Amino acid sequence: MAAVDQPRSIAIIGAGVAGLQALRALQQVPQVQTITVFERADEVGGVWRENYSGFGAQVKRDQYSFVELCGHSGLDTYPTGRQLKAHCDTYVKTFGLMPAIRTRTEVRFLQRCSHCWRIVYSETGSSETYTEQFDFVVLAVGNFSEKYVPEIPGSDVFAGSILHSSELQDEKLLRGRRVIVVGFGKSALDCFALASAEAESVTLIARRPAWILPQRFLGLPLEWLASTRWFAKLVFPPYHNACLLVRLLGYIVLPLQTVLWWVLAPLVWCHFLLPWSMWPAYGLRWQLWHGHSVSICNASKIKAVFRSAKTHCIRGHISEMKSGSVLVQDSVQKQEKEISADVVVFATGYREAWSKLFDVKEAALLDPRKDGPDLYKLILPTGDMTNLAFLGCVLSTCDIVTSFVQAEWLAGLLAGKFKYPSLQARERFSAKYRAWRLRFAPTTTSTFLATPSVHSYFDELLSDLHCKTLFDRHHPTWKFRLLRQFLPLRASNFSILHQKRGAKKPSLVALRSESGTSDVSQV
Repeated sequence: MAAVDQPRSIAIIGAGVAGLQALRALQQVPQVQTITVFERADEVGGVWRENYSGFGAQVKRDQYSFVELCGHSGLDTYPTGRQLKAHCDTYVKTFGLMPAIRTRTEVRFLQRCSHCWRIVYSETGSSETYTEQFDFVVLAVGNFSEKYVPEIPGSDVFAGSILHSSELQDEKLLRGRRVIVVGFGKSALDCFALASAEAESVTLIARRPAWILPQRFLGLPLEWLASTRWFAKLVFPPYHNACLLVRLLGYIVLPLQTVLWWVLAPLVWCHFLLPWSMWPAYGLRWQLWHGHSVSICNASKIKAVFRSAKTHCIRGHISEMKSGSVLVQDSVQKQEKEISADVVVFATGYREAWSKLFDVKEAALLDPRKDGPDLYKLILPTGDMTNLAFLGCVLSTCDIVTSFVQAEWLAGLLAGKFKYPSLQARERFSAKYRAWRLRFAPTTTSTFLATPSVHSYFDELLSDLHCKTLFDRHHPTWKFRLLRQFLPLRASNFSILHQKRGAKKPSLVALRSESGTSDVSQV
């Protein structure tokens, strides 16, 4: 059996953007002989495989594309979902990844052995299970694995259609119908806009409205503010690994930051001028720092939708469903309303699915406080589970780039470019990061990274690899180091990692009947 930091066989669960980049990076680890990707769907792409009609990225292609495909991505400025699915297919084809991917294969359970993992899996929809052993497992299931639809009394007698937002793949389902959309994230607002063009009437119901950010803020592209280093340092506290002097300065300017947020919040609101009943439930700083998903939308489009004669919005929740209507508790007017409906779309997001792969004891070891797993560098678990890694569970607006840097860090670790962290080092990091996170966000439910802090997170991972971004390498002078504080994040800045990796190896094939390094048995 291989040492924990020199695995010969690796299993990757999930073939979304994180899983694909993990496969691409780990293929370059010299001692690895077999890599197998398990994907329960019949295609790669994860959340971009299928979703509601008109879905897409809320940030520009410069921030949301594969680093290795920068410059020839074939994406619109704001990529559509179909384009991103094609982007994933191009990535797989370009690097010959498909032989290592088993589609329509669902992992049922992960069982830890002395120095390896036993994976129990089946063909999707089949009850017949198989087992295989791997030295190392990468969980790349991301944050959008299991659709969440709340249980509401009377849903079984509702005569209309009940859909999760990802199932609204044909706008004809809404044509001439009375539609209710539940939620207030990007998917809810997109479905609300879609219904306003097709439905007879549409009502948006939000229990806790959230902040929406405009694509252009005061005339400037949002990325020139929200995804720059100077903005993060101006309005957010220092990152957890900042030196003592920087942390002290951060506390000194904290009152000034509070004032700035008081100014920024009304300015953001004025871009949309929504009904006052939709005023966000939390402060803008709290929402961004807490890791809540923030919608970035076209302000003029959203204003037009909310001002349409056939759109309505209610702050509250559905308490009961009847045959042709729903009962809504209006938290502003403090009364119950009955609204006729033919279609109810729940844009209520997703739940994590990784914990269901473990038994109760191991899941509790990974997530002892029920607020997200304790992870070293947001990748490696603490405790004695040293042959396991999480990729893609970090919340940011540049998920593809984040997963790329994480995958490169993991490949560097397993290739021996830097020492595998000890148990004490992992626990120290986890405690320090958690204390930093909870100091400004008292409650949370998932591993997260506030988007403006993503630069500091990348710097932290790159320092282990002894690598700099392409910009830093080409412009090492202090003038350009100052300039980079004002430049937004770009996927192309990290192409140096791909270049340092060298020529690609042939794809590694791991077939059930042909693999010589994985133990396959039928249960």
